[in-house]
Amino acid sequence: MGVVLETHELTKRFGDLVAVDHVNLRVEEGELFGFLGPNGAGKTTTISMMAGLLHPTEGRIFIFGKEISPKQTAGLREVGILLPTPGFFPYLSGRENLRLLLRLYPDVDDQRVEEVLALVGLKDAAHRRVKGYSTGMKQRLGLAAALLHRPRLLILDEPTSGLDPIGMKEIREFLRRLADEGTTIFLSSHLLHEVEQICDRVAILNHGRILAEGHVQELLRGKRDLEEVFMDIVGYR
Repeated sequence: MGVVLETHELTKRFGDLVAVDHVNLRVEEGELFGFLGPNGAGKTTTISMMAGLLHPTEGRIFIFGKEISPKQTAGLREVGILLPTPGFFPYLSGRENLRLLLRLYPDVDDQRVEEVLALVGLKDAAHRRVKGYSTGMKQRLGLAAALLHRPRLLILDEPTSGLDPIGMKEIREFLRRLADEGTTIFLSSHLLHEVEQICDRVAILNHGRILAEGHVQELLRGKRDLEEVFMDIVGYR
């Protein structure tokens, strides 16, 4: 198994605020890697740099061995990315939005749109305008868009946001199945129970720094659950 995603001393400052502080991560092929932290910990800033949307202040990011920055995006060709608020044309249907995106991928056939709609549970609502979609349905459509070109790496920021418990379970099981079939997944989530159930390894971030990293079962040793691990590490009393 090779390294799919790695960061070296990744740092992002906004004036005097250090949002991401010398983060070193390494994600192996086929892993489902959980990225955890309280609000304001630096998770979304880290993911935005991985997606080539923000310049690091210091440090470097490599995906499939290629450096990533807003000016270096070749390594993102085999990456699917879901950010917290996926943007779509509200007056087009879910299917029409995906067909527009498909133009970015000339090697992907039209049938893939129907495949990903079915995979994320949107086939019955695909004809409806996106302006009428619930938050959870928009998340599903965002995940479908991320999957459109059959990426080898998925970077997902809160993919189950807005979903009901049944939807969360469906997406959780779907992501675990994708990882078992060889897709590498980098998953940021606030749902510790969800992460405990499906992730192979996790990193816990607070105030921009990695405080703990390891296999889920190793971190759970002697603890009741991942919530207890998390609270101890971030210093919650």
